[in-house]
Amino acid sequence: MTLAPSHQRRLNGNRGVLLLLLLSFLFSSCELFKKVPREDGGTTRTGEELEEISGGERVYNPKTGQYEYQNTGGPQMDTIQWTVNPPNEAPPITSNGGVLIGGDKPETNPTGGGSQMRDRYRVAILLPFLTDRFDTGRGKPDPKSLLALNYYYGAKMAFDELAKEGIQLDINTFDTKASEAEVSRLLQSPEVSEADLILGPIRKSNLSATANFAKQNGITMVSPLSPSTDITADNPYFVQTTPSLVSHCEAITRHVLDRYRSDQVTLVARNKEAEIQRLKYFQDANYAIGGRNARSFDEFVVSDNTADFNEMDVTPQIREGDTTVFIVPSWSNESFIYSFLRKVKVAKGDNTVIIYGMPQWMDFQIISYDYYEELNVHVSSAYFVDNDATVAQEFRRRFFDRYGMVPTREAYAGFDQVRLLGRSLKRHGTLFQKQLGRESQNFLSTRYNFQPVVSRIGIATEDYSKVDRFENKYVNILRFKDYFFQLAQ
Repeated sequence: MTLAPSHQRRLNGNRGVLLLLLLSFLFSSCELFKKVPREDGGTTRTGEELEEISGGERVYNPKTGQYEYQNTGGPQMDTIQWTVNPPNEAPPITSNGGVLIGGDKPETNPTGGGSQMRDRYRVAILLPFLTDRFDTGRGKPDPKSLLALNYYYGAKMAFDELAKEGIQLDINTFDTKASEAEVSRLLQSPEVSEADLILGPIRKSNLSATANFAKQNGITMVSPLSPSTDITADNPYFVQTTPSLVSHCEAITRHVLDRYRSDQVTLVARNKEAEIQRLKYFQDANYAIGGRNARSFDEFVVSDNTADFNEMDVTPQIREGDTTVFIVPSWSNESFIYSFLRKVKVAKGDNTVIIYGMPQWMDFQIISYDYYEELNVHVSSAYFVDNDATVAQEFRRRFFDRYGMVPTREAYAGFDQVRLLGRSLKRHGTLFQKQLGRESQNFLSTRYNFQPVVSRIGIATEDYSKVDRFENKYVNILRFKDYFFQLAQ
């Protein structure tokens, strides 16, 4: 489907996409409040899969006496994967042996050639609409397509804004059907192979194939939702909009060290390889900020394997007469987090405790938010929408009027990202990566801080032109205060 702002919109290549988009307006908005399965249809969660949070919050209801979810932004969670390097490998973002922290970005010309300025730019969108799985009998799309649909709805609203700004874009939208064979076919079509920008896909294998194609053909490609760091390598044409796990760890470390001493900090992990190796990211960020002579964070590894972690003793970790800061990069076992918070609450006495956790803590089910309030819980998050802000309320109203549903996190992402990309194309041309996000712009769900991620080979040879990708490293730090998550000061 081609959307050309200055021309009548017409079908191009995939009529199923249009059918799905039209019919999807008819299904009940309650469908949007279900968890979105992985694009590949899998349900097993292994290793470093993480559920990121969008914007719902749990508040106290005086009528029921219970903490209840207040859904203000569609699905609260969708499964994404954070890739962690094996312990014997260097972190993917390094500078002089440490993690590359914002402000240490080397000046590079990673794209090699000159950026092409055009009157009109061709954009190819590849998303898993799954039109081949549309339930015509019930008039409903496959639930697995909701992530792509919501992203696209937000993107469509952004395209309309860009057209009003005089930015000329020809948009071709294709259904990847979550199929490697379909993506391979689409990459050979002139609408994709001759595009100035490729947006999508989502599934990891399809992202890798498209990234390699973009690299070979010198086309800028944007990954809209995946935080994985092993999609491609030595690829200055690849732009990652969702911060990686390393970026989350860096952001938490920066926030902590801006406010507390390193000797007040303790890293906490279960005695699991995946959790223990995450601690290295925080230690590396600590050294990058404070230098190699910086004091290491203390580490508390919990060996208790009982069902309720009743044998865990946190008392020795509390700093009497001082503030204790715990960083807990754990998310797969809510019972562990619940037990840890409960024991810290008892052990801290009159001492102050600050706890930093991960984004999916916002959607835990069994933990009373009294613990979050009393223990000053902070979390990292790739997205934050201030639902009280006038611009957010206006967007939600317009989105609901247009589509008959509440915008999800993906809808906000589609709206923000497409506005950023369209304006960057207009200002900087086809190779806009190096300048991406440097202009001051207002976005609804996050800010952007894109940095070149330099490959290990480039670091070893001090050749900073060897860029693996451009990654948005901006991460929001939220604090639970007054019984809801808000931007931390």
